[in-house]
Amino acid sequence: MLSSLILRLRQLSRRGRQPRQLAALNQADAAALATQAAPQATRVLVVRHDSIGDYLLFRPWLRQLAAVVRGRGQHLTLLANALWAPLALAWDADCFDELLPLETGRFIKDPTYRADLLGVIGQAGFGEVINPLHVREPAVENFIRFMRAPVRVASQGAHQVSPWFGILNTGYTQLLPSAREVLFEYDRNQEFFVNWLSASLIPNATPTTPLPNAPLRLPTSVPAAAAAEAAAGPYIVLFPGASAQQKRWPVAHFAQLARALHQHYGPPYRLLIAGSPADAAHARRMMQQAGPGVPLASRCGQTDLPGLAALVAGARLLISNDTVAAHLAAQAGTPCLVLLMGENYGKFFPYPPWLLHAACRCLFPPSQEARFAQGDFSPPAKDPDIGQIAVARALTAALELLPGA
Repeated sequence: MLSSLILRLRQLSRRGRQPRQLAALNQADAAALATQAAPQATRVLVVRHDSIGDYLLFRPWLRQLAAVVRGRGQHLTLLANALWAPLALAWDADCFDELLPLETGRFIKDPTYRADLLGVIGQAGFGEVINPLHVREPAVENFIRFMRAPVRVASQGAHQVSPWFGILNTGYTQLLPSAREVLFEYDRNQEFFVNWLSASLIPNATPTTPLPNAPLRLPTSVPAAAAAEAAAGPYIVLFPGASAQQKRWPVAHFAQLARALHQHYGPPYRLLIAGSPADAAHARRMMQQAGPGVPLASRCGQTDLPGLAALVAGARLLISNDTVAAHLAAQAGTPCLVLLMGENYGKFFPYPPWLLHAACRCLFPPSQEARFAQGDFSPPAKDPDIGQIAVARALTAALELLPGA
């Protein structure tokens, strides 16, 4: 009851701030884009500023979109979240002619940074702007209304209802339809691509060939790097970090699980902790709580994103929270156990079986699993307690994913 009231108050507070934020952004964006280069039909801007996991599920359709754009003789610029921009440069540089990294939080809060980046965008002379996000962030996309591009396309989106979205929508020349039901993010991106492709055709024309397949796999460079990781012997990767505290299975649980895995498998299997530099503190606590007899080694902060992909791809098993590591494992063909709240069931996890290259098991808090068993997959009223997933359940699932010893 109290948590629902607090959430409601926060929503009301945000809505109260929106008119002031919109007015400030309108003034800033109009000024930054007051002088623009003449639009060129050959220049296309794709705006994609969400998280790393979102990008991994967008990659196949980015490649399809890029093939269409390049086939028309156009040039593609990708406005990319700076968090995964290095990954895009390493894996998908053949898809775009230019990449502009966007620090999302800074873009929203720092007027100077926003103006400088919009100045670059305005001088590029884009003739088409494509915003494929389903869950749209108005404070980021507001600038698109002030661009001179004659074609500005977006998804109808997650059917957000607010005056701001009403204003934003008038800034597009076309809004592409999106299904109201929950779709897995790969399928949501396919929905956008198919609708964009249809809308981009010459009137009354149809594609002359079927849409090519868009496999959800990591680049061919990953297996070679993974083999080098695995050369020292088989290992299991534990990933205790997450983007938000409530999405983290307790470090003490990870420590108990590591101890149990070592007791079961023994020395042949190394236990590696992976994560960002910010996860190093979790790793130290985990190693301390597991005890000196458990040979845990931390790789937190020691790999970039392509290196993390190789580490995960070379593992015999990944045990992770709802993070980028779990998506890397699912797409690399590494068996994985994902511990998650289930508040977005079906959007990111579980993966549809036909997209998987190896087993991927998801464990949810008992309260969520009880709801799912009754066919209720709607978002819960409050965040489920991920700590309620018992270590014994996780161990049983891990042993099923990695049988033998």
